[in-house]
Amino acid sequence: MRHPIDLEALGTLFVHRVAPVAALLHIGLSASLIDQRSRPGGPWQRLFPSIFLLSRAGPSREQLVQAALLYAGEGAMLTAFDALYLHGMRAVLPSADAIHVLAPRHSRAWGHAALRLERTDRLPKPVLRRGFHVAPLERAAVDAIRRTRSIPDTKAILDEVTHFVGIQALRAELALAPHKGTTLARKLLGDSPARQLELAVMDRRLPAPRTPLPVG
Repeated sequence: MRHPIDLEALGTLFVHRVAPVAALLHIGLSASLIDQRSRPGGPWQRLFPSIFLLSRAGPSREQLVQAALLYAGEGAMLTAFDALYLHGMRAVLPSADAIHVLAPRHSRAWGHAALRLERTDRLPKPVLRRGFHVAPLERAAVDAIRRTRSIPDTKAILDEVTHFVGIQALRAELALAPHKGTTLARKLLGDSPARQLELAVMDRRLPAPRTPLPVG
């Protein structure tokens, strides 16, 4: 007997074809059917606990990001390299590394191989980029810096983001960030008198900070 719901077209109802199990159950699918279709070789894929990709292809990076945010729950937002990319930054592009998501302290989600979930009491107000909730540019930059030990990459992130938010905004965000992983950035944006003079000269030469163009 044919199922009353067109299962092949069902993915078009969900953003990026990514659906939480609660939504699938709500429209009338049974738990056994969902499990059957998401087994290895089936037409659907389980990306995170209770989060499914309604396609046998992929997943793309956007689909993984959508799944990660749904799994992390209300209040979660993207940060670090994927967030920088969605902000329009191109100095250091996202790789195949785990997606970094900020979540409220009370989130019941857990990190996975494809997800670095950071519970925090210091959640910034998110901004919308290409339909995704992402951390503000300075927070995304500092979180990205915390995940790289590369001097060229750290300098590239600081140089590009500085043009948009200014040095002081980055220094203020660094002051609130954990020391682990930010030592190099703190040195590059140090507070010594000599460095302050250097930054003052740079500020005169650089164009005024501008707002990134919306990308979504």
